[in-house]
Amino acid sequence: QVVLYGQGNAQPLDIPPALLAAWGGRIHGFSFPRWVRSQATNVKKMFAVMDNVTKLVRQNKFTIDTVLYKVGEDAISEAFSRGSDLTDSAQVVLIFPTLDEEVRASQEDKLKEEQRAQKAQEELARKQEEEAERNKLMNDWLEMLFTDQSIAMKSPEDPLQVNFEGGALRSPKKLVAFIGDSPTSDSLVLQEIATQLPDGTALMSFAWSNSQGGEAFSAFNLKMPEVADGSWYLREPAVFENSDLDLLHEMELLSRALVDSLEPKFYEFGLKWEDVIVVGFGKGAGVALYAQLMHVIPKTVRSMILFSPVIPFPLWMLEKVKALPAPPVSTPLNLFTVWGNRNRSTPGNYRQLLATTMRKLPSQVHVTPDTMPDGDHTFDNRCLPTLLQLVHLKLR
Repeated sequence: QVVLYGQGNAQPLDIPPALLAAWGGRIHGFSFPRWVRSQATNVKKMFAVMDNVTKLVRQNKFTIDTVLYKVGEDAISEAFSRGSDLTDSAQVVLIFPTLDEEVRASQEDKLKEEQRAQKAQEELARKQEEEAERNKLMNDWLEMLFTDQSIAMKSPEDPLQVNFEGGALRSPKKLVAFIGDSPTSDSLVLQEIATQLPDGTALMSFAWSNSQGGEAFSAFNLKMPEVADGSWYLREPAVFENSDLDLLHEMELLSRALVDSLEPKFYEFGLKWEDVIVVGFGKGAGVALYAQLMHVIPKTVRSMILFSPVIPFPLWMLEKVKALPAPPVSTPLNLFTVWGNRNRSTPGNYRQLLATTMRKLPSQVHVTPDTMPDGDHTFDNRCLPTLLQLVHLKLR
């Protein structure tokens, strides 16, 4: 007979059929737990055997592989996995921490938590201190712009180059000064304008885009989403970035460079600021308006005609104009803004903000808006009729 005892690794037995056919024996299965429960004497035998094994273990004559797992430190899931593995003969023992260890661990966790909280508070305080210092430096910088203490005042850029001259240049009685964004293409349009100006009127164009003082403003991309949705224009001083501060610094540099270019010209002709009409387009128009409202231009020009003006941060400009010393008593600036109806670089919310800003300066500027139905962000021959009409109107 064959007796099967235990499960081992629970793999099936391979017995040739020929062997079973020629063999007349029996196969018996033996279960130790069932054997123990079958008779009371078997229980006594089992305990006797276990007592003997225990004595042998204590005398180090019989060893059992033991694996220790400390609760709270070791992977308990691995302990349970090994304990349920019938093929693993090692004894799995769980060691629970003592009460002293639990107390020490709790105190250590509490100390670590307090240290983390303190470190977080110190980090927060450091960031707040850095933010306060940054805000102070930023406010000091903004307060200094367009004043006698500004860096642009103390270290100005060279005057802007004259890109085009036309009209009555020998003895003009009036001067039209143009500042745009594209000197080459602007000159083509200005040549046409020069032939249609009123008698005694000179025309000069000034190029700013190749000036070292306007590199960031020149490179600024007007097709960015924040420009198209107006959020860049509507940005408030509290959220200014370093690039915004640099751009405002360039606005002052370019404003002063424009005035340094203009003054020698009309003084040469015996003209005054009241004899000058400033025409601008895009970013150049923004430079012109900043120059006038920030009093870089010492007196109010005769008129200002701006096509699709790009005015960085009108909210800050309004605050700054109000903070500057009041200009001498003079008539408000006659400002004409001409917008392209298809110009995505000057969205509607920005145009409305700029108009609202100008209305809050009634003693300094009077604005008249106009729209070109087919206009986009380009200064070309489509601008000619409107420009000539306004120039003739203001030179009467």
